[in-house]
Formats: sequence, structure tokens, C-alpha cells
Amino acid sequence: MSPVLLPALGALVVLALDLLARPRSEEENSARAIALSGIRFGGVAVLAIVAVGGALYFGDRAPTRGLLGLDAFGLFGIGFALVSGLLVLSLSLTHFGMARSRPAEPLALLLFSWTGSMAAMVTDHLLLLFVAIELAWLPMIALVAIDSRRLSSSESSLKAFFAHAFASLIFAHGLVFLFGATGRLDFAALAGEGVEESLLFAVGLTLILVGLLARAAVAPFHPWSPDVHEGAPSFVTAQISTISQATVFLVLLRILHTAPGPVLADPDSLGARIPTLLVALGSLALVWGHAMALVQEGLRRLVGWLAVGQIGFLTLALVEAQADGARALLLGLIATGAAIVGVMATLSSLSHHERACESVGDLGGMMETSPLRATLLGLFLLSLGGLPGTIGFVARFRILSSLEHGGHRWALVAGLAATVLALAAVGRPLLAMLRREEGNSAGSRALSNEQFVLAICGSIVVYFGIMPIVGETNMAGQLAIWIDRAISSLRP
Repeated sequence: MSPVLLPALGALVVLALDLLARPRSEEENSARAIALSGIRFGGVAVLAIVAVGGALYFGDRAPTRGLLGLDAFGLFGIGFALVSGLLVLSLSLTHFGMARSRPAEPLALLLFSWTGSMAAMVTDHLLLLFVAIELAWLPMIALVAIDSRRLSSSESSLKAFFAHAFASLIFAHGLVFLFGATGRLDFAALAGEGVEESLLFAVGLTLILVGLLARAAVAPFHPWSPDVHEGAPSFVTAQISTISQATVFLVLLRILHTAPGPVLADPDSLGARIPTLLVALGSLALVWGHAMALVQEGLRRLVGWLAVGQIGFLTLALVEAQADGARALLLGLIATGAAIVGVMATLSSLSHHERACESVGDLGGMMETSPLRATLLGLFLLSLGGLPGTIGFVARFRILSSLEHGGHRWALVAGLAATVLALAAVGRPLLAMLRREEGNSAGSRALSNEQFVLAICGSIVVYFGIMPIVGETNMAGQLAIWIDRAISSLRP
């Protein structure tokens, strides 16, 4: 059995254990009972993650290709998913501890989603990629609406569903056109070998790329993303901002390393205009997202629009996918995920009582009442804004450097302008935390699981942020080696 299928097996175990459990009384349906049930089922999910890591470590790690073959690039994606999955699981315990839903079904959906994401990261067949992405995203749409007591959750889930259906429809049409042009659906078909000036091939490749960009919430396909950040539980937002988002961008990076060749060699071909398309969409996303973040009062919507801007930077990294942009993209995924998960963990710790921390004004006086969490929240927001000394700045600098080396000066200017907007947007919540508020409470104390997530994310943001200042350390050097190996394995 392929290691990527182990989370799905864990999901079946969780559902079986829940099904075989005896009927519960009203007393057993209390918040404490649900919290304990969440810990038990969460332990099964952790075992599934450990099983994947153990199978990869002790199994045959020789690079292979195939439907679910493993190369260094796929191993990097799976490693990213495993670490992110542990953080998401830890954050989900708060949701179950507040008795907002029963744990079995949500945890099973998370495990199924991880299986789809890991399968999409490693497969070399477009039809299996389509099925894997559906498996990765459909559970997320259901989880967005898991809190049935909040109307915004159901509304966000509906918007995400229509966005998902739109992206899937475009991608499926791209597969049809590509198969009509080449008669095959493996990744090698994207190279366009033996295809001479085929309109079917050009349209198919374009639709596949646009379908993936739409799923990644790249502007102008992004309006649903801030709504999901506002309406979804914190652990669902963390999942979408890490594993789900990384899945799409890693697939795009693999496609862009496979598709060039005859497609990009001809300057008059449609494929040769792909970098121009990415520059236009990426610049639009980063400027639009950061500009909208300036006028948001809701904290979660503010973070949602900052995430749209971050997606714009990740899209610009794809412009130089054949050069330094690929390495910058992988670091950018780590930076974005750590910062957004950290913000979600902080807001979750402040909102144990019916989501008390909702707007920028609710942060008033936080530096006095909870200085450590206020400091961490400031670090996460400044990392999203690209302040020097954070991993967000390092990732943003490398993306902009790759654009400058590639001669994309206008994209570089847009990136610099967006950075100014981002820092201005995060300045408002920072000033609110410093403002003195009489009688203000910073909310309840952070739970142990939230403290774990905050410690991990804060360490990532600071440790890799000061790396250029103090010099490359062992861990930073190992990360650079993993990234280099992952990118090298993409090259034929």
C-alpha cells in the first residue's frame, strides 16, 4: 500500500470506532465527553500521520514515478502535509473542546482530505490528479459549514462549493481538450511532443492551468476566500491555508516543469504567454488583496485578504518556475502557512466564549493583559506584511529577487507597492493591541494545544527570519537541502 493512502485508512478506523460505540446518554453528550472523544479520535489521526512518516522513513526511499510514485519533490510535499497536519489536529481540539460539533466525522474528513492532497502531490497522471484534488477539497467544503449555529459558516461553505465547482469544470474541460490533442493523460502529454500547432492542445493546457489557479483563489477567482476565513472554524482555515493551498501550488509547479519544451520554445505559441498570464494575475491578486485588507474591521476578514495578497506573491514565484522562483515558492508556502496558522491559533485562544475576538477593536489593551500572545500575534501579522527579521520577509525577498533576475520589472514594482500596503494593513491591529482599554479583557487563557501551535509557528517565523542575519544554521541548511533536492527531482 502506498503511504499516501494511510490517512484514508485512519479515517475508516475513526468512523468504525464511532459507529461501534454504544449509544450515548445526554450526560455523555456533554462538552467534557465530546472533548475526550476528540482526544481519542485525534490520537487515531496522529497515529495515521506517524504511520505515513514511518513508512517513508523505513520503507524504500528510492525515487520512483507512476500513479502514486515518490520522488524528492513528492516527499517534500508529504513532509509539509505531515507537519501542517499535526498543527491542524492540535488546533481542532479547541473546537471539539468547546462542544461545537462531534469529533468523529470532522476528523475523518480531515484524514480523507490529507490523502487527496498527498496523492495529488505525487501522482504523474492527470486523471488521478483530478480525482485526488476533488478528494482533497470536497471534505473542506463540508468542514467550513461544520458550525451549524453560525449562518456565516453555511454561507461561506456555499460560496466555496460554487468556486470549487467552477474550478473543477474548467479543469475537466482542459483534460478533454488535452486528451483530444494527444490521446493521453499522463504528465508527459503536457510537454506537447509530437503536437504541431494544435489549438486543442493549447486550449487544454490553458484550461488546466486556469482551473488550478481558480482553485488556488488567485484573483479574480478569489472572492470566496475571505468569506471562508471569516465563517470557517480556525482549524479549517488553518487546513486550507497550509495543506490545501500547498497542494495546488505544488501541482502547478510540477506542471510548469513538465509543460515547457516545444510549448514554450515557440514565442508565438499560447504556452509561451503563460508567464505573462501569471504576472498579470499575481500582480492583481497581491495589490487587490493587500488594498482590501486596509479597510477591514473584522480580524478574520483582514487575515483573509492578507492571504489573498500572499497568494499573489506565490503566483509570481511561478513566473520563474524554471529558475529561482521554484525554491522561493516552497519557502513562501512555509512562511504563509506558519503565519496564518499562528494568527488563527491566537484568535482561537482569545475566542473560547462564542468567538469573542472578532474585530480589530477587540484587541484593545491586549499588550497589557496578554503580552506574550500579543507579541506572537504581532510577529505573525508582520510576517504576512513582509517585515525584515521574519520568514515572511525572507520568502518575499527571494520571490522578488527571482522576478528581478528574470527581467519582470513591473511585477517587482507591484510587489514592492503591495508590501507597503500590507505593512499599513497590519499596523491597525498592532496599534489596537498597544492601545490602553479600561476594563478590557483579553479573553480566556490559551489552552495547551493552542500553546503548542503558537510555539511551533512562532519558532518558524523567528528562526528562519533571522537566518540571513546570523548565518545559515544546521536546521536552516537542512531545509535548503530538502528544497534543492525537491526542485532538482523535477528536472528530467
